[in-house]
Amino acid sequence: MGFHISGAKQTQRQAPAPPPTSRLVKGVRFIIAIIATVGLASPFGLLVKARVVDPAPILPKPPVFLYEPPADIVSAKVGELQAEAVKTITGIQGSCPVAMSPDNTLIAFGASESAGSVVAVYDLHRFVQISSIKVPDFPNGTLAWSPDQKSIACTIGGGGSRRIWILGIAAQTSTELPRPPGRDVPGGELYWWQKDELAFFPDDEASLAFDLDTLLFHPFVESPHYTKLESNLQQQWKNGPVYDWPHQNSWKLGLKTLITSAVPPPRRNPESPWELSGLTICTYEHPQLPLAFGISAISANEGDRIFCSSDGSKIIRLRGDEILVTYMKKVSRPDVVLEVEMPRPFEQLESDGLMSRGESKELCLFICPPMINPLNHEVVGANYKNVHAVARLHEWQGRKATFIVSTFDGKIRPDDVAVTLHTWKEGKMSEWKAPGIQNWWAHFRFLSSSPPETLPELEDPHLLSLAQEPTSMVVTKYVEKPRVTATPTILEPMLARPTLPILGSPIPSLPIPSLPLPISPSAPPVTTLSDNDVKHFLSEHHAKASRGDVAGMIADYDATVDFLNKGRIPVTAIEAEETAQRQKWPKGQEQVVDTINVSESAGVWSATYTITFYNENAAGEWHKGRADLMMNLRAEGARIYITSQKAKVYDVTDSKESAPKPPPVAPAKGQASKAGTITVPRPCFVMVARPRDLPQIEFTDQISFANGLMWHRTYRELSADGKVLRTCRAIYEATNGGQVDRNNATFRIGVQGWDRDFGDGLLTGVCAKNARSLVGRTFEFQFVPGGMVENQTGMVFQRVE
Repeated sequence: MGFHISGAKQTQRQAPAPPPTSRLVKGVRFIIAIIATVGLASPFGLLVKARVVDPAPILPKPPVFLYEPPADIVSAKVGELQAEAVKTITGIQGSCPVAMSPDNTLIAFGASESAGSVVAVYDLHRFVQISSIKVPDFPNGTLAWSPDQKSIACTIGGGGSRRIWILGIAAQTSTELPRPPGRDVPGGELYWWQKDELAFFPDDEASLAFDLDTLLFHPFVESPHYTKLESNLQQQWKNGPVYDWPHQNSWKLGLKTLITSAVPPPRRNPESPWELSGLTICTYEHPQLPLAFGISAISANEGDRIFCSSDGSKIIRLRGDEILVTYMKKVSRPDVVLEVEMPRPFEQLESDGLMSRGESKELCLFICPPMINPLNHEVVGANYKNVHAVARLHEWQGRKATFIVSTFDGKIRPDDVAVTLHTWKEGKMSEWKAPGIQNWWAHFRFLSSSPPETLPELEDPHLLSLAQEPTSMVVTKYVEKPRVTATPTILEPMLARPTLPILGSPIPSLPIPSLPLPISPSAPPVTTLSDNDVKHFLSEHHAKASRGDVAGMIADYDATVDFLNKGRIPVTAIEAEETAQRQKWPKGQEQVVDTINVSESAGVWSATYTITFYNENAAGEWHKGRADLMMNLRAEGARIYITSQKAKVYDVTDSKESAPKPPPVAPAKGQASKAGTITVPRPCFVMVARPRDLPQIEFTDQISFANGLMWHRTYRELSADGKVLRTCRAIYEATNGGQVDRNNATFRIGVQGWDRDFGDGLLTGVCAKNARSLVGRTFEFQFVPGGMVENQTGMVFQRVE
């Protein structure tokens, strides 16, 4: 008999016919048959050992991410907050705003999905997407969370087609509100500041409130909610709030540039500067001392937008098409005070005339990995290619000195060495080359001491800095601010006039201690700024422009400025614009021609006045005109900074009006002269071209300034014989409308959408990258006979009447 274990089914073989046998043989056969039958009723193990089949392995489920901020994280001190995990959200639409919920647990952003444009909402603590809300196009301006975090308000569209939309998060719904009677929906920042009211802060008119019950606009200052606010809050909301600088009692968010390598000067040129390399990272800074704990996992690049939860538990970076979320944990504070044996006793410095260097406490040293001699495995110096930290002198007694690590990021190892005493001034390193000190290095040990109560500011290098914007912090190039001295108060003629100490340093003692101090560490410097001070500052600002002193002009601006029609931009952008202006027009003059009217309210100074301007290039071409200026300023000690600059330009004339007209500009090589169907108001400007990365695609740009900027880019997919296969059309909107006069047009593309009624929609995915490449770029067109030319790219447009 045979068996199939899989079914335990008995299969009987066909036996040949038995030969004639005796009765005994038949009996034996009968007994064997009985045994076999009994065997079938028994377990298989009695006959054949069964095959053991292992069950399928049970794979563990991937762990569910769940972040719970430590209960006492708000009270964490510098050094007690460190990175625990980093998560990345991809597929972010860069032109769409990003916003965290009021409780910092949710984040909303634009995303491109197969269904089209959506606003997605992520639960940051579970790191899952909880909502995907389909919208007709990506919102612009701001995503404004409702106070109960159940909805988001935004604006979609541009110009007269801009509408307010309410997005329901749980139901994943989008509701368009009707256009208010008698007016359009303004651009600019938007806040859902009350349960029943939105706050608008347009660029071209006063602040507005939008009643969600009546769907009507009214002046913001007339809102019943606004009138109930205290005066300081009224001023804040009237000008438009900005993103609150992330801080708690024991820390504030900042950026620090870490020195990562330091290459000494070459032997043949020992006086040349050290070659330094650095990396800028996010840090939690001490609120009073120049000490910080850096998070190496949170690097900062220029243009990054930074969001930080109010308790410091999450730092979020918007970088390109990604959102990087870093989750923090609370740990024991690391030691930052180290002891090292110095190359000489402190007392010897006096005999060598070097005492001032030691007393100033400006000395610093590098902490580096050791350099090991491979022949005997002994430490012979430091490996400058990997600098782990910079430490600065705190106390020096005899041969022992204590140093404080200025920015601690956890890289220091027990076998590292201290090396190269040096100082910093204005971000530049100067090695201390005293005899017996220049080639010094030593081991060190950490002390469990607390940081000192006071330390002078360290002038170490800074590459990047943070600036406040309405909805986030933005990483900008670092701009060195001039040093500040205190303006004398009425008491100071009786005293020696002290210099205002750098932030975090002790107040110098005064000759008459019985008199009250006019300046205290906890209060800002007392400033007696007058109207004449502001007028003199503004007159000198325009004098700098006439002299071509771009650096001096830039020093007059705050870190970010509400500048002309560009919105709030970093001062580096103003510097780039002014530099380009001076290169194009080397000769210039600005003259105040009327009274400067000055007023002050709650520490904000305002000025209105008129100037004339004149600019001339190397070819002798010129233009001139007048401008009515509106400036807002703030004071910091004795310094004044421009925070807002608006202008109305008129009476512009130029040398071209009387010059003979040159022949019309011909289209650039490879461009077609045909405009096709005109889809923007005439007169307009037209160009036909092909993208380098899409050789099978041809597009036509049509730009009109007849009723504000209108830019259409129509794409056509062509067959090998030139026939049009598919089409789509991108539509662009400028930030704040742009600026146009009779000679030039300048605007920045802020929004890109698609004409949903043109084409079949199948080509938009192919052209999406090319279409988005214009967003965020500033274009400068110069009008010429027969068309216009873009100054940076050289694109030539023909005028079509």
